[in-house]
Order: sequence, then C-alpha cells, then structure tokens
Amino acid sequence: MKLSILGSEWTIEYRNADADPILDGRGGYTDPSAALIVMANKRKDDDVRYFKEIQKRYLRHEIVHAFLFESGLGPNFEHSQYGHEETMIDWIAIQFPKMLKVFEEAGCL
Repeated sequence: MKLSILGSEWTIEYRNADADPILDGRGGYTDPSAALIVMANKRKDDDVRYFKEIQKRYLRHEIVHAFLFESGLGPNFEHSQYGHEETMIDWIAIQFPKMLKVFEEAGCL
C-alpha cells in the first residue's frame, strides 16, 4: 500500500515477525530513510478477537511517526532513543478516531 504523507510517498508493508528481527516484540515500525512503515502480521499467540483492532491502532501510531518525520521532527526530538516521544504518539493514535468524529460533527475539517 502507498500513502501520501505531507506530499511524500510512503509504503506500508506487512511482514512476518520471524522474517524481520526489528519486529521482535513490536507491532510495527517506521523507517524514515526508506519512507517505509512495516507492520507485523498476526503471530500464533495473538488474540484473534482483538488483533485487527490492535493492528489498526499500531498502524495509526506508525503513521503519526511518519507525519512527524515529514514535518522535520525526526531524530533528536524529545525521545533520544527513537526520536519521538512515544506517549504522545500513542495518545494521538488512540484518540484520533474520536477527534475525527468530533471534527466532523463540528464541521471544522
């Protein structure tokens, strides 16, 4: 899948965690050097009932990272290990669907 993020083309790939060591223990990651978001496919021990919803939240999380990278807010931005402050990224990823609904109801998009 291809996405336009602030005018740059990004690719989303779904991979098996055993084939990509960076996915070990993660639902996904963002590689700004390749304009690439990698998402983990379902693992054997994932709860089937909630996997798709969790995967959607993880994808939103990685897309927020991509927006920040494209905005020039990459390395050395608050979280020294990853470049972005993960709590804020999670907050945006989790709350965005609710925010979108309110923005639509308010007619302010």
